[in-house]
Amino acid sequence: LLRTVSFVVASMFGLDGVEPAEAIPEQKVYSSNAKNFQRLGEGDSSGGSVYDNNPTSPKARARRAMVGCKNNSARSLAGESVGNARLSEKDCNQLVMKGDSGFMLEALTK
Repeated sequence: LLRTVSFVVASMFGLDGVEPAEAIPEQKVYSSNAKNFQRLGEGDSSGGSVYDNNPTSPKARARRAMVGCKNNSARSLAGESVGNARLSEKDCNQLVMKGDSGFMLEALTK
């Protein structure tokens, strides 16, 4: 009975050809701001960034490791592999500046 009533009401207002919400195709997004809002709405909060924790260039490896030295949890993970459980940011940066960036890059991939 409810279907019949809804059909009659829809046909009275000329809405008998309207598709249900599930059948509406995905909306096109034209601006980068709208793309970011759509991505955030879908649960992706990366902001479009893609992090490469294993760069090929030595300078890029050092840069990425220095960023990892700023993160306390990454520093503690990296400190375990070096043998220093309480690795400070200064000590971490000094190790990276001496050329040893692998310990931090390994910690960042975990």
